[in-house]
Amino acid sequence: MSRRVSPGLRSGSLPLLVALMTLLAGLALAGLTGIQALAEGWSRAAHSAATIEIPTDIPNASDRTNALIQALKAMNGVTNIQKLSTDKVQELLSPWLGQPVGSHKGLPGLSLPEVLIVAHTPGTDLTTTVHDTLPEAVLQEDLQWGQRLERLGTSLTGCAWLAVTLIAAIAALSIGMTVRRSVAAQKRAVEIVHALGAADLTISSHIAGRAALLSFLGGIAGLVLLTPLTTSLATTLSPFAHQSALPTAFPTTIDGWWTTLRILPSSLLKELGALPFIAACLGWLTAQGVVLVWLRRLP
Repeated sequence: MSRRVSPGLRSGSLPLLVALMTLLAGLALAGLTGIQALAEGWSRAAHSAATIEIPTDIPNASDRTNALIQALKAMNGVTNIQKLSTDKVQELLSPWLGQPVGSHKGLPGLSLPEVLIVAHTPGTDLTTTVHDTLPEAVLQEDLQWGQRLERLGTSLTGCAWLAVTLIAAIAALSIGMTVRRSVAAQKRAVEIVHALGAADLTISSHIAGRAALLSFLGGIAGLVLLTPLTTSLATTLSPFAHQSALPTAFPTTIDGWWTTLRILPSSLLKELGALPFIAACLGWLTAQGVVLVWLRRLP
């Protein structure tokens, strides 16, 4: 018993099991971090902008559009107004118009609207001003999409945390079954040691320490398996990072790998680094509980 926690597991299945659980937990955490960052970015952008579409086939469209712009500029909370050119509007609509991007050739009988992008502080209500000045205009507050994206991000975050919780529960159950088989396989030796006066806590601590060590090694192996995936994720995210000299291909050197990995949020790196220690604590606590319960049932 003192040489091996589970002599029957010749293949080292406990570290392998923990490595796989660490890999799954790391993937869930990476997905969670990506969802949170994306949702926060969308929410920030959506809370401070609105889109106004103005038909160009209405009477005095140009003068009424200018009047609307002046009315919006006079509002408290409006920080910027951008009027998109006809070419820009057509470029944005090119995929839906069946034209290649960059083509400015209009379609017969098609009248493109004027588009205003209004940046404003959160809480500013443009509805009254827009409808009073130009009733034909269509106002789309990006805040509505921001709220929907926020709800979507919250639900996906909950799913990710649920996945991490289930992975931890499955890992604890698997470790417990492994330790129980180990103790059952050494039942005679444990009974002799117990009969000679060894305390329950001494026996359980010895086995739990070995289980914690194997779980820690399995966690390290899981991080090694996770490294190519996190590096690939960082390479994919590099064009969106506001830094210079970022690699756009998978790194082949240690310096390139470290530079690429630093693109990931520090919170994610800390969470991934904590996984082996969490696995060790989980292995120790599970083994302690299983062995103590088993010893209490001895005659």
